Amino acid sequence: MRKSKKPQSLLRNNFNFPAFRGLPDEPENEIDLRYYDDGPFGFEPSQHWCFLGEIVDTIGLVRVLLRVKDKDGEVITIGLYTGDRGQALAPHIKIGHTVAVLYGEQHGFLDMSVGIRVEVASNIKIIPCSLEQLLKASDDVASLRKGKPRRCGSCGKDENASDNTHLRLCSRCRHTSYCGEDCQKKAWVEGHKVDCKALVGVQWFTAKNWRTFHDWFSF
Repeated sequence: MRKSKKPQSLLRNNFNFPAFRGLPDEPENEIDLRYYDDGPFGFEPSQHWCFLGEIVDTIGLVRVLLRVKDKDGEVITIGLYTGDRGQALAPHIKIGHTVAVLYGEQHGFLDMSVGIRVEVASNIKIIPCSLEQLLKASDDVASLRKGKPRRCGSCGKDENASDNTHLRLCSRCRHTSYCGEDCQKKAWVEGHKVDCKALVGVQWFTAKNWRTFHDWFSF
């Protein structure tokens, strides 16, 4: 008897959410036909993609430069070449948090380092959780959508109409359920405070169709 495969969560998809080496090269170097189609007005994206990495350091005085670790563990540079040189983003930057970059491309900097050059401010966002926490939250959402029964996020009790066990959703993430206020308070202290931020971060991604390009996404 075959075991049913676990559903792949959205952010584990290495095509729409590739590690750095899976990103397309900059178009002036080479057109990556995995991500671009030849349209009537030249090459345009065929799908959406987003780079995810965990911040390990921040450098640079003139402009914001981030050192981030991707899904494969490679550390690369993200350079903010926006109009304000990344100053609006600076207050949100924290080591250990996740940075998301829409439509990132492999770029070689003048100092011979490699990474992503960001020129559009709305293409980058800081998510206040680690990359591991964000990917786990994506897994949790995928499991629930597959039909996994709801359980209390603290005591583990199943929702059951026969004994009037009705779970209520966390008002912030709208994902984790609890059988009562006591369980909700206990879970918040024991870890949901962090998980909640990751689940909220995942919601922006799961609300979109990444496989079909109609117009550019922005944060």
